[in-house]
Order: sequence, then structure tokens, then C-alpha cells
Amino acid sequence: MELEILQNTYNKNFFNALNKVEQKIPPIWFMRQAGRYHQHYRKLKEKYSFEQLCKEPELACEVTLGPIVEFDFDAAILFSDILFPLDYLGMSLKFNPGPIFEKNLSSKMISEFNIDEFESFIDFQNISLKHIRNELSNDKSLIGFTGGPVTLYHFATRNNPVSQTLFQQTLPVLEMLIQKNIQIQLQNDIDLLMIFDTEANKLNDRDFDEFVIPFLVKISNIYPNKIGYFTKEISQTKFNKLQNLKNLKLTVLGTNLEVFTELPKTHLSLQGNFSNDLLAMEDTKSFSDYIDKYIEECLQSESSHRSGWIASLDHGVKKTTPEANVHLFIEKIRTKLS
Repeated sequence: MELEILQNTYNKNFFNALNKVEQKIPPIWFMRQAGRYHQHYRKLKEKYSFEQLCKEPELACEVTLGPIVEFDFDAAILFSDILFPLDYLGMSLKFNPGPIFEKNLSSKMISEFNIDEFESFIDFQNISLKHIRNELSNDKSLIGFTGGPVTLYHFATRNNPVSQTLFQQTLPVLEMLIQKNIQIQLQNDIDLLMIFDTEANKLNDRDFDEFVIPFLVKISNIYPNKIGYFTKEISQTKFNKLQNLKNLKLTVLGTNLEVFTELPKTHLSLQGNFSNDLLAMEDTKSFSDYIDKYIEECLQSESSHRSGWIASLDHGVKKTTPEANVHLFIEKIRTKLS
């Protein structure tokens, strides 16, 4: 019977965490676990552009699987970028190395977009996910992702003050595009879809309630228990609002909130919250001492209070992170919590 469950749920620890089943050892995956800190990724970047790595499904699969092979994370996450919907609107997205838009967002772009054509535009993600699931071991989970509407709007307007007057016109369009993007990704055999909404942490609580929560309610109701949400260093008040979304599955806690204090009080699974700054420490001995202290604090909470925990970072892996630290984090979490 257990084998049948594993075949349907892939990584058992990840499945247990999402369903708040008590277990000693949590699943581990990192945001940006495929990226510039990793030699596997850097070697591919010597031969291919960032756009190629995202848009050519065989390459996206290879990048995605690199950290699974190297570090044995419990879950793989699609290698792509949140900004492709803005490229579709006509902003001409380039990476050099960070994102650059050759055209400013305009009212004309927003009024003339075609949601049906977006499906074929973004189909490379759909194909990539199929490749990844076919190549990924059955004991590993698979995660998809999109950006959040507020964060996409921030990127679309951050260097163009004129475009900042388009918020009311743009937000519904971005929500439509993201909803379609989510629908396309969830056609595949993925365990969870993350909405990365880093810039929403800058909203006051009232604006968060008005411009973020309704979209999350809508998406989590359409895809119950399939959606996770991240905004950087989420405040207690914003976290409390997310806890009212009965069909939302997961959120990411920053180091400003105590994960084991919050877990027993919420239906949500909680991811985090080791500091990505500490993970990037150059001194391996000092890092080892920090991770030992962190695990000692974890062990002060009974395993029943850790139900629903996904061991991870408060944000994405920094490009300066030593690979040895990633290995050490995973090894110590799995051995000392067993």
C-alpha cells in the first residue's frame, strides 16, 4: 500500500509536509536552487544564454535537474523566470545579466493583448515541465511557479515613472496572464505551484488586503491545496491574512517569524526560515557552527510541532553561496533530526 502512495505522491517527506503529517526529517528545497552559485549552472551559462536556458525545454530540464543530482534536494523547481508575461505584452525583455526592458509599458500594450495567444507564447514552460517530470526520479517532487501581479507591475514600471499611472488598468491584465500561466503549468504532474511576490512586502496592510488577497483567494479556490505563496520577510499581519485562505497550501516565513511557534496554529504548511545570508558565509567552520545552533533550536520543538515544515531559506540562494554550505545544510538537517 505504501508503494502505491509513493508512486502517486512522489517525495514522501514533501507530501507529508504539505499535508501536515508528523515526521522527524523535513523535506528540503531552496528558491533559486538552480542558479549562479552552482558550478553546473555556470558551465551551462558559458555555452548558452539565460533566455536559451529558460526557453529551450531540454536545457531548462538540464538546469532544473542539476541541483537534484548534486545536492539531493527533495523537490525540483522549474527553471524559468517570472517576467515572461511582460515580454508577451510587448516590453521586449532581455537579460544582461539582469532583466532589461527595451520598451516601456503602455496603455496600448494592455488594451491590445490577447489571452489566447499567450498560451502558445508560454508553451515552452509546459514542454519543460513534461521533460522534467519524465527525467526526474519518482522519489522527487516537482514545483512550478509564476510571479505575483504586484511584483510583475513593479518590474514593469520601476524605471518608467509614466507607466506607474497604469496600475488600475494593468493589474487585472497581469492577473489574467498569471492565471493562464498557472493553468498551463498545472496541466502537468506537479506537486505545488509557487506564486513569487517579493515586492508585495512593500505594500501596507490595507493595500495588501486590496491588491493581493483577492487574487490569492481566487487562484487557491480554483486550485485548492496546490498553491504556495512567497513574499519577502512577510509581516505577522500579512501572514495572518493568508491564514484565512482555507485553500492556500503553503507560505514562506522569513527569519522575522518563528516557524515552530506558528506551525501548530495554522492550517498552512510553512517553509523556511534559515537565513540566506548565513548560508552564503565564506567560513565553513563558522557556518557549520550556525547550522548546528539552528538545528538545536529546531530540536527544542517536538516533532508534532514541526508538522508541515519544509526546511528552506528566508529567500533565494545567493550567488556567492559556497556549494559546500548547501551540502552541509542538507546533511546536518537529515542526520541530526533523524
